[in-house]
Amino acid sequence: MQVLIKNGEVYAPDYVGKKDILCAGGKLVAIEEHIDEAGLAGEVEVIDAKGKNVVPGFVDTHQHFIGGGGEGGFATRTPELKLTDQTLNGVTTALGLLGTDDLSRHVESLLAKTMGFRDEGISTYMITGSYFLPSPTITGSVMKDIAFIEPVVGVKLAVSDHRGPYVTNENLTHLVAEVRNSALVSGKAGIITVHAGAGKKGLSQLLEVLDESDYQAERFVPTHINRMDVWEQAVELAKRGAIIDGTAVSEDSLQSGRKALSCAEATKRSIELGIKDNFTFSSDAGGSLPKWNEDRTRIVGMGVGTPSSLLEEVKRGVECFELSLSDILTPITKNAARQLGLDKFKGQLAVGFDADVVLLDSQSLDLTHTLAKGRVMVADGVAVVKGTFE
Repeated sequence: MQVLIKNGEVYAPDYVGKKDILCAGGKLVAIEEHIDEAGLAGEVEVIDAKGKNVVPGFVDTHQHFIGGGGEGGFATRTPELKLTDQTLNGVTTALGLLGTDDLSRHVESLLAKTMGFRDEGISTYMITGSYFLPSPTITGSVMKDIAFIEPVVGVKLAVSDHRGPYVTNENLTHLVAEVRNSALVSGKAGIITVHAGAGKKGLSQLLEVLDESDYQAERFVPTHINRMDVWEQAVELAKRGAIIDGTAVSEDSLQSGRKALSCAEATKRSIELGIKDNFTFSSDAGGSLPKWNEDRTRIVGMGVGTPSSLLEEVKRGVECFELSLSDILTPITKNAARQLGLDKFKGQLAVGFDADVVLLDSQSLDLTHTLAKGRVMVADGVAVVKGTFE
């Protein structure tokens, strides 16, 4: 089935004007001023995008596909994500990972869920490991997981967190070496997604390792960095070449007094600081959002991350921080695809790229349509394709 999107204002993510877009065979095959459906052979579905912005599908680089949490006991384990959690919120490519709990959650299960999402129609990848060292793996080796398991593009690690390991510089440099080598062999991104905890050291160990070694900053993707306690260290890492990742914040979280920047504000700051190409933000979907007591020894409440926070930040960027739509989309499209090593076919609306397309109402920025590899998943705000058990 060919899909022709007509009369939309196209953000690729840079604004390119009113264009028609033709999707066929899962790819974007034409982007032109006018494409006449009468001249196309075969069946064509036409979507009139008048009054809508046509943008790349969102690339969400931090999700807990099989759930997360558990810090407050077994009853606080969060549920698995569903296909429509993704598509109704514009996510067409996502990266899955583990978090605190690698006792009741396993990388093998994460791989199965990653492949299941692919079967249901979106593009998914994963990283091996968890908070801890030695990293839990599928093959018994971080290097082998990255090199020989196709969806695996890196590894997870936590630093400066009371729920995670005590990490020495030697531990960290050894992990960097493993990831670097496997990335060279496999041609993958080879990233270490570094959970930035609220501990005393912050991200200082990453800077120390870069000072003491010949490794490149681009190996690190520190995440949850839109907090005042680690923001300055993250900015320094970005200036050295790392891609830093904020966590999208809901309006409820902002009102709760959390000491965090919204990702909309962090996007604006990244532009002002000259690091806009090295900033992304992600949803932490499926992850737990624990509410701690004052000394952070006991959890007193629990929330769950959702991909809806990405679009919430997009709207906040345009409405509250006077960012262009292109500016606020770039971190979750073009930059995010580059973080995962997918930038040759993801994150932009360009001929030859995957036909991952989202339509947003030009006034409200509400999502109306989602296409994943040219397949219409959401139409007029309704999921027309659902997951196996939805």
